[in-house]
Amino acid sequence: MNDLSTVASAYGLSPAEAERLKIYDAQLLQASSHTNLIARSTLPQRFGRHYADSFQLWEHVPNGASTLLDIGSGAGFPGLLLALLAEDRMPGLHLTLCDSVGKKAAFLASTAQEMGLSNVTVTAQRAEALDRRFDIVSARAVTALPRLLDLAVPRVAPNGHLILPKGRNSEEELAEARKRWTMNAKRVQSHTDPEATILLLSNPEPRR
Repeated sequence: MNDLSTVASAYGLSPAEAERLKIYDAQLLQASSHTNLIARSTLPQRFGRHYADSFQLWEHVPNGASTLLDIGSGAGFPGLLLALLAEDRMPGLHLTLCDSVGKKAAFLASTAQEMGLSNVTVTAQRAEALDRRFDIVSARAVTALPRLLDLAVPRVAPNGHLILPKGRNSEEELAEARKRWTMNAKRVQSHTDPEATILLLSNPEPRR
């Protein structure tokens, strides 16, 4: 996937959604000229590596979910792009994008406004500072799974879900995490990277 139209077609974006993605893309390129939001070497591959990689998580968002926390949102992957889809497809879902880096949080807030999204709250603080729970927690490229569960589990509501895209070391990370946590885990092959996996976790509990 090497352009906006290919991504829009692959994920069935409506004209309104495609326009929001176009606005997002312009904002990312403009901000990346002066702020290190993503590795600049990945900008030419952003359509598949970042956009499609985020959009593919949408099918795993449960119907009826009302809150989603995206930890370490960075440039908006996956949280802001999931919000792009949720705006029309699941209007009852509100997304909280969490990033402790002030410049990244400012980019997320201004870009959500430019995209016309009404379902996003941006918080410029560390996940540990959040004292509420969410139906869904997502995180992409934040930290290894054992540490990520320390951050995410206290923020997941009872019967909530974690949607965690992981790279080639997902099996090792999951095995290490199971030393300290019990959980229901489903592995889904990534559509965008043959070495990547999407971990769908539920009912996480610390081992006693």
